[in-house]
Amino acid sequence: MSPGPPDDPLEETWVALAREGDEAAFAVLVRIHQDQLFRVALRMTGDPGTAQDVIQDALFQAWQHLPGFRSDARFSTWVTRIVINRCHNVHRATRPVSPLPDETTAGGLLPTSPAAETLAVAESRRSAVRAAVLSLPFDQRAPLVLTTFGGCTHAEAGRILGISENAAKVRAHRARRALADRLRDWR
Repeated sequence: MSPGPPDDPLEETWVALAREGDEAAFAVLVRIHQDQLFRVALRMTGDPGTAQDVIQDALFQAWQHLPGFRSDARFSTWVTRIVINRCHNVHRATRPVSPLPDETTAGGLLPTSPAAETLAVAESRRSAVRAAVLSLPFDQRAPLVLTTFGGCTHAEAGRILGISENAAKVRAHRARRALADRLRDWR
């Protein structure tokens, strides 16, 4: 996602056609942006199913409100903001749930080998990172996800979130510092 107003004439054409109700043009816009939107939603929610639901809701909302899209920002910025808002709604509506221990083997313990232990440590590390990112306050998680995983600049993240570029930098920095503290044992 690059900063500033639309600069791709072909995308501007798709947006103009979609605004007029052309479903095929909107489908093209969806195909162009769906992977990036899913990555952002996945990092914000931590769950592929929830991320898919968020994207579906966000794209439906985008379709409904496309006539009001002012084109003073890129379409990707506008639709990413809708995704972030939907993620925020999901975050507020859900309480964390801890999974039950896996008791599929006797005593719940799996036999270990050096390779299995390495895999288990790697999975534990990924789980710890995922949990640490999800435990961040939403106002820190959003700029971190957009800049680190979403490929946005701090200026773009600021536009998407409705904050200044400097605020996006500060919040992303605080998020990285909090992650470093929470993941200190994994270094």
